[in-house]
Amino acid sequence: MSASASRPIGQPERFGRLWWLPDQGEGNGLDDTGWAPLAVGDIGVIRALVAELRVAGVPAFAAPVTRRPPRRRQRGRSDRYQLWVGTSRYSRAEDVLRVKLPALLAGTKS
Repeated sequence: MSASASRPIGQPERFGRLWWLPDQGEGNGLDDTGWAPLAVGDIGVIRALVAELRVAGVPAFAAPVTRRPPRRRQRGRSDRYQLWVGTSRYSRAEDVLRVKLPALLAGTKS
């Protein structure tokens, strides 16, 4: 019996920009050839960050951390989302996160 081997793909751009990200998510319309996780948070905060990242020219994509069926979600509990950013602009994404996140978090605690 042989084991499957993981092999890097030579031309990831031929599969499209989101071929390795979850299929249930939303992006800000900007593209990149590579993606890296940056943060996990409540859907409202992550959506606001996706918008801020677009203004800063940073590709961003957000998707649910877990895929629970709607009937199993707890009422009143905020969904957690994972935020990915384009690797070519990762440093800029960190700057945006550092500057914008405190105000976004302060707004959610009211």
